[in-house]
Amino acid sequence: MSAINAARESRSNTKPLKIELALDMLIRADQEGRFIMSFDAMREYGDTCLHTTIATLRDKGVTFLQQPYRHEHRHGGTAHFQSYRIAPSSRSAAINLAQHYAEMREASL
Repeated sequence: MSAINAARESRSNTKPLKIELALDMLIRADQEGRFIMSFDAMREYGDTCLHTTIATLRDKGVTFLQQPYRHEHRHGGTAHFQSYRIAPSSRSAAINLAQHYAEMREASL
């Protein structure tokens, strides 16, 4: 269980922010050595605008590696997406930001 999940469970009466859920997913994906994309965010926590969440995290100092992802849709055409992974230089910044949000929620209890 990640540190973020453990912190979340200890405060089960508060709901995590979307940005916390995104950070949790991104940190876990990075630890597993994989990129994530909008389908992952939608499936995991209902984020329909991952690119906006990534932009918000960039504004907060987290940098990302990106790679294109091509998806063949059910009608045979191709949809283009970006997939993201936390840049190695931003791993500690992402973890610190996640902890910051968890601490803010805890303080508001």
